[in-house]
Amino acid sequence: MRSSFNLPRFIAGISFAALAVAALAQTTAPAQSPSARKDRVFLKDVEGIWINESYLSVLAALKSPHAAARKTPPVVIAIRREGRAYPIVITDFHKASLQAVLDLEPDGKPGAYRLVVGADDKPMSSSEVKYIRFEAAKNAQGKFDRLRIAEPDFMKGKWADYVPIAGELSPQLNRFVIAGNYRDEKGQTWNFSESGEATWPGQKFNYELSLNDPGANCDYLQVESADKGADSDKGANDKKGVDDKKRYGYGWKGGKLSIFTARLAGNKVVCDAKPVAVLAPQ
Repeated sequence: MRSSFNLPRFIAGISFAALAVAALAQTTAPAQSPSARKDRVFLKDVEGIWINESYLSVLAALKSPHAAARKTPPVVIAIRREGRAYPIVITDFHKASLQAVLDLEPDGKPGAYRLVVGADDKPMSSSEVKYIRFEAAKNAQGKFDRLRIAEPDFMKGKWADYVPIAGELSPQLNRFVIAGNYRDEKGQTWNFSESGEATWPGQKFNYELSLNDPGANCDYLQVESADKGADSDKGANDKKGVDDKKRYGYGWKGGKLSIFTARLAGNKVVCDAKPVAVLAPQ
C-alpha cells in the first residue's frame, strides 16, 4: 500500500498508463474468449471507476469531504485496461494500492463473482493472491450500473454498494461540494468551476479539493499556479523539501460558503477562525 502522494491530482484522471509502465509492465490480462452463456462476465464488464455509494450520499448532504470521510469510507476502485494488463487502483484519498487483476471467477452462486488480484504475473499460490468478491446483475442494456463489493483492505471485507463514475472523478466531487457562482458582501463575483478553475476578484487559479486529511482542522483546497515560472520554482522547492503550496479553507454554514486563510502548522493544515469572505450562491 502506498501513501504520501498527490491524491487529488492522481484521482482527477487516474492515469493508469504511467502506473502500469512503472509497476505492471510485465502483467498480461487473462484470456477471456467469448462464451455462449449470456450471463458470462468479463473484466471489460467491470472496467471503470467505482465509488462507494454511501460516501457520495454523505458528501452531497454535508458538502464537507473531511467530515464525509470520517463518517463513511470514501473508497474508490478503478480498473482500466492498459495494453494487455488490467491494473487495479484502490484508494480512500489518503492512501492507495496498485495491483493487477489476474482473473475474474464465478463465486459459488448466481450473480456472485471474485476478482483474483496479485502484485504481478509471476506464478503465485492461492495464499499469495487476494480475492475481491462482488455481487452484481446486468441491467436491460447488458451493463452493470452498481456492484456490491467486499473490498478486503480499506473496507476490511465489509460489503458496500459501488456506483460507476462516468469520465473523471474530480469534476463530480467538485460539483457536490463547491462548484458554482457566488457573490460576496461587496457584490463581487466568485466562481468555482466543476473542472477545477477558480475565478475570484483579482485572481484566477486552478484548485484541488483536499478529500481526506485527518490532521486538518478544516476543509481546504490547494492552489495550482498557472504560471510556468512558478511551477519551475515549485520544483526547486520540492527538491529542498519546502512546501510552498497555497491553500484556502472553506466551510458551509446557513447556506453560505465561507472562505478562510489556511496555513501549515507543523505538518497540519490549520484555517483561521475568521473568514476572509462569506459567499452567497447565485
